[in-house]
Amino acid sequence: MSRGGRIISIEGVDAVGKSTQSLRLQTWFKRKGVKVTALSFPDYETPIGREIKAFLAGKRAFQAEVRHMLFAANRWEKLAEIKESQIENEVVIVNRYTESNLVYGVANGLRLEWLAALEQGIPKSDLVMVLDAPSKALTSRRPGPKDSYEKDHELQFRVQSLYRELAPKFDWIIVDGSRSVRGVHDSIVEVVKSSLDARLRARL
Repeated sequence: MSRGGRIISIEGVDAVGKSTQSLRLQTWFKRKGVKVTALSFPDYETPIGREIKAFLAGKRAFQAEVRHMLFAANRWEKLAEIKESQIENEVVIVNRYTESNLVYGVANGLRLEWLAALEQGIPKSDLVMVLDAPSKALTSRRPGPKDSYEKDHELQFRVQSLYRELAPKFDWIIVDGSRSVRGVHDSIVEVVKSSLDARLRARL
């Protein structure tokens, strides 16, 4: 485990429930008296984040390498905030982190090693949970306009397959995301309880 706040990354394809489960987990920790904060990537409020939002909206045409360099740069942009969150909190929950860039980058034809090198020096996740659900079950979860990655069903299928394929290699935990919101939350809590170090686990 890293020093300072333990970083828990919530991963998975679009519309699988990452935002909902990140918020529920944050609330659960707070009720236990654990100091916790939540971050989310991409952060569209930064200069680089605005470029990411623009290409996802079809207003920019970047090749894959540039797109994933921007995703990585968005975290470098927020490095001070990530480190500060670790110092001030016992747990940092991140909705999408470096793992997303690895999976989506490989799905877009880029080399895993090249993608990993882009984020060398960014604090690493202590626990990665991948929410996994059949793609057909996700189509109705997020109505309204979708960005270019969300609309690319073939990309989403490759991403889902890659999360499953890379999970054993990187010790990511697959969580069944097809259950009810409460059921998924309960599964996440069980993973958290069994994965955190003894000092934190004793307080839960």
